[in-house]
Amino acid sequence: MMNKFYRLFRTFVPAAVLLFSAALPSLKAEFDNDVRYWQTVSLNLHEDEDWRVTMSGQTRLFDDAKFLGAWLLLPTVEYKMHPNFDVGATYLLEDIRSDCGDEYGRLHIFWLHVSPHWQLTDDLKFSMRHVLGYRAVESSENYWISRHRFALSYKLENMGPLVAVGASTELFYNYETDHLFENRLVPLSLTFKLTDQMKLSLYGMAQSKRAQGCQSWQTAYVFGQSLSYKF
Repeated sequence: MMNKFYRLFRTFVPAAVLLFSAALPSLKAEFDNDVRYWQTVSLNLHEDEDWRVTMSGQTRLFDDAKFLGAWLLLPTVEYKMHPNFDVGATYLLEDIRSDCGDEYGRLHIFWLHVSPHWQLTDDLKFSMRHVLGYRAVESSENYWISRHRFALSYKLENMGPLVAVGASTELFYNYETDHLFENRLVPLSLTFKLTDQMKLSLYGMAQSKRAQGCQSWQTAYVFGQSLSYKF
């Protein structure tokens, strides 16, 4: 047991520190007094040696979980081009509202992404996801964005239902306004194996955003859970 914790500290922790260095805006951001809760359900509908088809849904509770601020649906198709390289496409339907009214604004988002990943050791995996997305906003202007996610995952054994720990950061860039506008820093995620087909991930996230022309970042703290099921 002590050897396992030593390997975890020796490999995962230094790599996570390097990962967080890419997220300095979040670490310096000002808290915006909002704690949010995200719930995700993901269904792996089909997977073979070449293809993976999933359907995910998510709800986001804002303002200390006082109201439903957004809900999303995300069907995704991925092609396993190489053992270390996947490509995919996603259509994302999102309804989001502000805290000043009951009406939702609808977004249609189209993604193309590439996802390289490497097994650094028997237990430690490093993955990336680079997304080019087109946001079609109803009753507003459409625009292009990109998202760049960097993640570490460390596999655990003989820890009961806890099978992995992870960390990640994801940067968002708006090509219409030519600025970096969001970062999602996850310092720790915990993955539990509930059954042979079902897993539950719990995570904490610092979601930092800044408006066009502003230098300061505003951060909301997010507590999330993601339930996945593989058919």
